[in-house]
Amino acid sequence: MKIESRVKNYDVEMADAILQNKQMLLDGFSCSNEFYFIDENVYKIYQKEIDVFTQGAKILVIEAHETNKEYIKLAEYYSWLIEHQFTRKDVLITIGGGILQDISGFIASTLYRGMKWIFLPTTLLAQADSCIGSKTSINFKDSKNLIGSFYPPDRIFIDSAFCKTLTPEYFNSGVGEVIKFHLLSNQEGYKKLKTYIFAKDGHESQLLKDIIWSTLNIKRSYFEEDEFDTDRRNLLNYGHCFGHALESASHFEVCHGEGVLVGMSFADLLSLKRGAMSQSLYGEFQKIYEGHYPDFDLSTIAAEEIVKYLKKDKKRVGKDLTMVIGEDIGKFHKCDNITEDEVHKVYQEFLVKWQTYRKLDS
Repeated sequence: MKIESRVKNYDVEMADAILQNKQMLLDGFSCSNEFYFIDENVYKIYQKEIDVFTQGAKILVIEAHETNKEYIKLAEYYSWLIEHQFTRKDVLITIGGGILQDISGFIASTLYRGMKWIFLPTTLLAQADSCIGSKTSINFKDSKNLIGSFYPPDRIFIDSAFCKTLTPEYFNSGVGEVIKFHLLSNQEGYKKLKTYIFAKDGHESQLLKDIIWSTLNIKRSYFEEDEFDTDRRNLLNYGHCFGHALESASHFEVCHGEGVLVGMSFADLLSLKRGAMSQSLYGEFQKIYEGHYPDFDLSTIAAEEIVKYLKKDKKRVGKDLTMVIGEDIGKFHKCDNITEDEVHKVYQEFLVKWQTYRKLDS
């Protein structure tokens, strides 16, 4: 997949056994030295293969936790690269998921006003969603993704075999974004989604590759004409406003994609209450979400906490709150007139339904 960007064009390639095929990674790519940012969990699992792959290059191992993409932590990453004499002729290679991608992308976009960067996404969420689209996002204090830039990698290599070692929680996190994109697509995409969701083994190699590629193509269709998130691409925030608030309010005990799943379910209920979504479609969507919700007691989060973080959402443009809500497959809109009182009322009903969701999940 070749993606045209106003920042720089870049390529995405499916690659089997990428840690055994370094030649593919750098074939035709001009650089002097390699530097690596590597997810700590990934390094623990694949240390032997990574040590052979990196061949003694300089490596910084980073724990994939939201606190490590806070703005105050950036100085450590800049210092490490500068102290190890990184130059504009060198390349940063990132092996990890979305948190490592955000850190790397922001660093790559700002150090020396732009540096070479290659990304090997290792989570389903990063492979099917965040690896393309150019966004980088950094947390500011207790608010998620308030600081950022647009800066894609030069190359992306997707090896779906990495997903085999994901915990159920982080595999579900990726499934959350897969669901979102296909609901935002069309009837053909919706059919593909149901085939995948109701398949016996969502980890099966070819099935997984197909749904990853389908998701990336849907995402590309959204940002091709709105790369910098000023119009249609805003719809990709379906589930994210509430989801980000839940992540922050839970102190990131709920991971991103699972938060998005909860956020979509909440937005659907709000849409149902507004009369925008039909009861039948609402029921269909809930059946798709079932089995992928986080194992989390939502009743521990007060409505006031959710509202507090919704007020800090970067997509908010007025005195009221913002959320993307749906009416039908592929028919969504950004709603900027959601009141605090409305969130409180819907949240109370949502908490009652949440207990049913959790019983079905178990």
